[in-house]
Amino acid sequence: MARDRRDDLGAHLRRRRHELGLKQVQVAERLGANEWSVIGWERKGRKPSVEHYPAIIRFLGYEPWPEPRTLAEALIAERRRRGLAICAAAAAMGVDEGTWGRWEKGEWKPTSRTLPMIDAFLGLPTVTRFPGQIR
Repeated sequence: MARDRRDDLGAHLRRRRHELGLKQVQVAERLGANEWSVIGWERKGRKPSVEHYPAIIRFLGYEPWPEPRTLAEALIAERRRRGLAICAAAAAMGVDEGTWGRWEKGEWKPTSRTLPMIDAFLGLPTVTRFPGQIR
């Protein structure tokens, strides 16, 4: 499915719900959320909690964001795929929560010490995919 970058998550959810002929309460059940959350995501541009993203991706059948172009975007995308909060992703990698947050904001570049952990988390060779973004 071709995705318009201007579409927000709510538009993606609403379009898929209509394709399937579902009510918001039915989508909420599939996503492990409540109906009011789905309404907020669809109509008010609210963002779901990160733990809902794996179910949202399964429901849509694709990831509703552009392909990551930077290491920061790749970290955010993978964290969403896994449904992890920053603190959980940082703990899983053995780094400080603040460090992870700065990587996602693009404020800090990973070092050669943390590079193997990032490669494992992303499942790809970071230095070749994102050259110049490693310290």
